[in-house]
Amino acid sequence: MPLSRNIVLLLCAGVVTMTSIGMNSFSLFLRPIEAEFGWSRTIATVPYMFGMLGWGVGGVFFGKLADDLGARRVILTGILLMAAGFFGMGLSQNLWQLSLSYGILVGLAKGAAGLVIISLLVAKHYEANRRGLAVSIIQTASPLSPVFFSPLLYFLIERFDWRAAALASGVLLLAVAFPLGWFGARDPNDVATARGERASWASCLPYLRDRSMILLFAARFSCGVGLFQTVHLVAIALSKGFDAATGAFAVGIFGAAAALSALFFGWLSDRYGRAQVLALTYLVRGLGTLVFALDMPNELFFYAVVVLAMGPTFGTIAVQNVMFYEIVGPRMAGVILGISFIVHQIGSAGGPMLASLAFDMTGSYDGFMIIMGVILLLSAALVYSTVSRKPIAAAAPSMREART
Repeated sequence: MPLSRNIVLLLCAGVVTMTSIGMNSFSLFLRPIEAEFGWSRTIATVPYMFGMLGWGVGGVFFGKLADDLGARRVILTGILLMAAGFFGMGLSQNLWQLSLSYGILVGLAKGAAGLVIISLLVAKHYEANRRGLAVSIIQTASPLSPVFFSPLLYFLIERFDWRAAALASGVLLLAVAFPLGWFGARDPNDVATARGERASWASCLPYLRDRSMILLFAARFSCGVGLFQTVHLVAIALSKGFDAATGAFAVGIFGAAAALSALFFGWLSDRYGRAQVLALTYLVRGLGTLVFALDMPNELFFYAVVVLAMGPTFGTIAVQNVMFYEIVGPRMAGVILGISFIVHQIGSAGGPMLASLAFDMTGSYDGFMIIMGVILLLSAALVYSTVSRKPIAAAAPSMREART
């Protein structure tokens, strides 16, 4: 029985809410892993770095498969792969096992069952005047994941240990996310692209050489680096003089703010233009990150800064995903989105590591916050500069031209 597009949207949002624990939960695991193995903050961040890189590679590989074979098979495979990664994480006894299970397996799975492929699937179901909001609803599922699951994982870590929380994450993916994906992850026509009509890898090159696209990729890189705040949020709270519970609550605050802002910025982009609104998200994040470098007088002020600096993150991702989809069209969007996420995930892998190095050397995140704030403000200027340029799609051949 065919499902309405709104039901598909709802079920896919449920899947993303659960698969997003793959990366959003690491700030809760960081300190217990550090304590158990006696590692420095830098070493303990290595599995997350591999996870970010795996996510980028998986985004391209599974994006091409989704373009050619449809998103359903890719998403279901990703859920199973992520569950296996969390089970392996719960059994890991050293750094290379954690890097393989959490880093490689969970990271690759995010490329298959995360925001990239599911945003692509949902974008195909909606017209342009509603697409920004629809994809933003998918984006809200990811930041809402900490709201629903951070308290549970925090309880399991405190009551038992971090391994119990990792194993519970694997059970959740198998028992709940997979059935939801089975029923809801459906392409509009639910058929694979005929082999003779599939876009080649070379079809991407004209887009990747366009100057405006390069600027968008540069901005996406800075977005990835800025995600260090989510990884280190509990540690940032401690560095500001608060306790771990304040940091855990801030993770939930971030999730709620990111969900609301994704809806708001997606709605704005449908009405006032993608590039203008995308630049606005970078501007707000940059200003908020600069404020993050200041002393925090109390918890309420700290939570307000989390909302300002981190809240627009998924609005950024949602609007930029829609821009890439509309630039290249549905038959090549998976691979272009995947390539954009390689750029994003290189930043996401390096950002937490650089922040860890800065903390280990100075005992503070403040200097790195100032640098990151300036980078995000520059990204806002780069994105806004694309408004006055020719449309990117006009600089690249159409799909029909690419095949001839």
